[in-house]
Amino acid sequence: MDFAKRLKVRLSDLIKLERPDALSSRYGKAFEKAVLALIKARDSVAAIRTFIENYGEPHSGAISKLMKLAPWTKKIVEAEPAPPVVFQIDGVTITAQADFIVKYADGRKELVELKSHILKRDEWKTKAEWSLATKIMRMLYRKAGYDYPLRLIYFVEREGAVTPEEEVFIYPKDEKDDETLLNVLKERVRKTVGK
Repeated sequence: MDFAKRLKVRLSDLIKLERPDALSSRYGKAFEKAVLALIKARDSVAAIRTFIENYGEPHSGAISKLMKLAPWTKKIVEAEPAPPVVFQIDGVTITAQADFIVKYADGRKELVELKSHILKRDEWKTKAEWSLATKIMRMLYRKAGYDYPLRLIYFVEREGAVTPEEEVFIYPKDEKDDETLLNVLKERVRKTVGK
């Protein structure tokens, strides 16, 4: 077996998403667990407690963001961590994982990708990278049998106030989008592994 066949690459590395430092990574994981607790327990206090237990201390920004997500979480009746998906392209294994699979009261299911970072006005490139990664992730989940929309939730700062924003990626009726995304993936694989 040659090197390329054994190579595993995370989707976030192919898209060149900036890797968070250790503290930001701990914050992001704690925030994700707190949102899951908020969905399941429907209790802000339980969510805040979960955040503090996982982050190690209170954080006013996280608490504020949790409160802003509360109206959305109240519409959800079931939630679980999303499973990872694996996809092979040009002999390279690509892995990706959304944060949750949620089910609403009307029976609809969605995958959710949650970003705890607050986007500033000049961070349009980061937002574009998140959108591209989410579109590709949506395709990879569909190919793995999870044919659900994928909701990207992130936070933006405008005039000193932080608000949640979201984009929902729904699979188009034709395969042209897949073809374009697969070409992007192939190009990123070539650049990353030098194929």
